[in-house]
Amino acid sequence: MTNIKNKKAKSSLLKVKPGSVEEFFSAVGSVMRSADKGEAIKPRMRTLSFEDPTEMLYFLSSVKLKLIHRIRQQPDSITNLAKDTHRKISAVTRDINELEKVGIVRIHSAINPGHGRHKIVELTAKKLKLASI
Repeated sequence: MTNIKNKKAKSSLLKVKPGSVEEFFSAVGSVMRSADKGEAIKPRMRTLSFEDPTEMLYFLSSVKLKLIHRIRQQPDSITNLAKDTHRKISAVTRDINELEKVGIVRIHSAINPGHGRHKIVELTAKKLKLASI
């Protein structure tokens, strides 16, 4: 049952791009105008926008991109992700927490046969698209 819910929760694409506050409010305003008119609101691509492109590059560092790639290959525990990426558990935990805050990954509890439960990190989207200015 949990696997079915997890698959349904995963969207197909998350777009990461630089964008202004004005662009954000313009998009929100468009959706709200449609809602005010009683129109059906079409699902939109999930977008994570950074006002400053250098913040986007800082946030999506090469080590975080490697971590995202590893999670894409196989969702796993933070301990296993740290071992596979040859990094300290504390550093991977910090990166996972940052990625979770912005919605790139999510953590869920899973049964670990013979050992109780453990937390699994997985991507929230099948694809991550980095867009330029």
